[in-house]
Amino acid sequence: MNNVLLMCMLSFAIAQNDTKRDFRQDDWLEDESKLSQRRESMVIWRLTEDLDLSSEQAEKFFPRFREHRENLKEIGKDERKSLMEIRFKIREDEEISKSEMEKTIKKVAELRKDRIDIETKFILGMEDILDPNQMVKLSVFKQRLMKEMQGEVREEMRGKKGKKGKKKHNKRKDRRQSRRGF
Repeated sequence: MNNVLLMCMLSFAIAQNDTKRDFRQDDWLEDESKLSQRRESMVIWRLTEDLDLSSEQAEKFFPRFREHRENLKEIGKDERKSLMEIRFKIREDEEISKSEMEKTIKKVAELRKDRIDIETKFILGMEDILDPNQMVKLSVFKQRLMKEMQGEVREEMRGKKGKKGKKKHNKRKDRRQSRRGF
């Protein structure tokens, strides 16, 4: 009787834990979607501001930009898929042949070349919408935005560490970062 009761309680506890995990995953997906939308809005706002787009330019630019982003997203998915397959095999301690390794490396390299070609074609294809200065700004926009976002994440992490009382502060490192521009 005690064993039956113990098994029932254990089953109930496991079921509760699984239910909580399912809700957390749903919440995470919803949060990720909201974060993605916020990120997309920020990119559009920053592009409009940094490139100093007129309303006519923005009307023509953003449909092409969205199409371009979708193309890059597909390449990213393919690249991640190739790398995940090999990572899974490594994690499972499966033996990877030299030909399989070479095939994966070549495929990922080819996808990265495709990404560069698509980026180049997109930027050079904007000559009917953007002036040369705007095209140059567009070509460096992604790198600038990524650096700024990394800086914001670092600052946010520093703030969180400070709240926990574990903040380590390196003044020399902060001075170097402040000299880099942006």
